[in-house]
Amino acid sequence: MANAEQEKTDLGIISVLLKRTKRRIPNMLAIKQRLLKGETLSDVEIVELQSILRNANDNRALVDRNPELHQMVTKMIALYEDITQLALDNEKKGGKPPKIDLSD
Repeated sequence: MANAEQEKTDLGIISVLLKRTKRRIPNMLAIKQRLLKGETLSDVEIVELQSILRNANDNRALVDRNPELHQMVTKMIALYEDITQLALDNEKKGGKPPKIDLSD
C-alpha cells in the first residue's frame, strides 16, 4: 500500500480506536474502583478485558507507525495491568462477587 493510502487508512482506524477508547476508559476506571473494594470481575468484564488486550495486539503495527499514540496506549496498558493484578489478588483472597446493577 502506498504511503498516502496507508496514512488515510491509519487515520480511519485511529478515529475508531479513539472513539472506542473514550468509551472504554470510564468502564475500566469503574472496574478498578470496584476491585479496590475487594470485588471480583464478572464474566462480561473478563470478556471486555480480553477484547482490549486483543485489540492492542492487533493494532501494534498501527501504533508503531504513529508514535503519537504511544502515550495513550502505554497508559491503557498500565490501567489494564492494574486491573488484572487487582482482580487476581481479589480472586486469591476469595473476593466478593461483583455487585453490578443493571436496572438503569
